[in-house]
Amino acid sequence: MSFVARAVWCVPVLAMTACNFSFSTGSGPNYSDLESQITDELNTAYAPISQKVSSVTCPRSQSDPKPGDTFVCDADVEDVRVRVEVTVEDDEGNVRFSTLDILFDLAGTAQTLEKKIAANVGFPVTVDCGKGLEVVPVGKTFTCTAVDRKFVEKTVEVKAGRDGQDDWRILD
Repeated sequence: MSFVARAVWCVPVLAMTACNFSFSTGSGPNYSDLESQITDELNTAYAPISQKVSSVTCPRSQSDPKPGDTFVCDADVEDVRVRVEVTVEDDEGNVRFSTLDILFDLAGTAQTLEKKIAANVGFPVTVDCGKGLEVVPVGKTFTCTAVDRKFVEKTVEVKAGRDGQDDWRILD
């Protein structure tokens, strides 16, 4: 039995999700506090894939951020950069941020896909997504290769979604 060429379906994939957080600096926000808070929150979010943020850099204006300001900071993880959108909500230091990119551990994603595809088609498959980390903008895709026991190969498309709603499908 080999892959069914007509199979086109989407099922949630367990991957590193986009991060959405709100926090308060306790006083009016400043860039150093924002960068530190973003680093802490992302380090907590990335702990399951054993990754740490080495730095966060926000664009500096002439003054500290003001309520209503929205800007994009860059978080460095290994050799990749994750974009983080920041919105300053008020003078009390309440800030909201969300990642604009999903960080995928490619080996972990392949293992998860192997289980999901095997459960769907009823036989074991091997999936290769590559090695290392992949940063994918929310809504964009990347591909992996699935091989069944008869060495039939299929391309698996993975779409990065917000809040754990990443989808995959086998392409014809």
